[in-house]
Amino acid sequence: MTTRLSKLRPAVLGLAFGLTLASCAVTRAPTASTSPAAHPTAPWLYADLYLQTAAEYEAICLQTYNWAAERLKAKIAALPKVGRIPAVVMDLDETVIDNGGYQSFLHREGLTNSSALWEIWEKDHFHEVLLVPGAKGFIETAESLGAAVVYISNRTATFQEYTVATLKNLGLSLVGIDRRLLLRDGPSDKTGRRKKADETFRVVMWVGDNLRDFSDAFAVPEPYGTEAERFRALEDRKDKVRENASRWGDDWIVLPNPVYGEWTKPIASDPRKFLRPTAMKK
Repeated sequence: MTTRLSKLRPAVLGLAFGLTLASCAVTRAPTASTSPAAHPTAPWLYADLYLQTAAEYEAICLQTYNWAAERLKAKIAALPKVGRIPAVVMDLDETVIDNGGYQSFLHREGLTNSSALWEIWEKDHFHEVLLVPGAKGFIETAESLGAAVVYISNRTATFQEYTVATLKNLGLSLVGIDRRLLLRDGPSDKTGRRKKADETFRVVMWVGDNLRDFSDAFAVPEPYGTEAERFRALEDRKDKVRENASRWGDDWIVLPNPVYGEWTKPIASDPRKFLRPTAMKK
């Protein structure tokens, strides 16, 4: 028996090696048990990696904030010297602060986002939150120009102390934070809070990563409806972007966020259907 096995072993190993090469060369497909598609956060993996590892992402953020600072200087210089304090309104998550650690947790544990998990992140892991590249420099520039920096975020008012702790840990100013931090205490619609900021300050610039940070006209109607209605919702948002073409890079400054946001809602059920069609065939 031992002799037969020793004679067969080279052949078996050679066959196995050949099959392995063939599998890699032809399909490179993992088995079902290890398929990335089986992981609940697989659709977001490369988006998260882009934010966490791509130098291009850092360059885009720095470019955006550098330009925003130049526009802000020009806007404040053109303002009359009397009247309300000028202000910049900024979203927080993925605009000022980077929650990549939370996404890493979801990937590691095979979980999807939930309010309960997010609350744990907010309360117990605020020291792991990082800054979006360029955000702190822009905020400090705004403050040096005499502008108030107002944060309008859909983090909940219930956990305000932890959001304040996050800002403090990142070395951001807390002077007058009670009137500059407008968190969610009800619906996610920011219209009322934007109005409050506009009435308190002279807002000259808005900064966010979701178009709803600028106007709820960019909200996707719910329920999302048929496939045709979902396509229409995506096109409607693009139409509204074009209608406001002169504002982008002027008083509306947008940061990239490929991980989550209003744009994901219509495509969530079957993302592949929303890929641009092509006549190319194999």
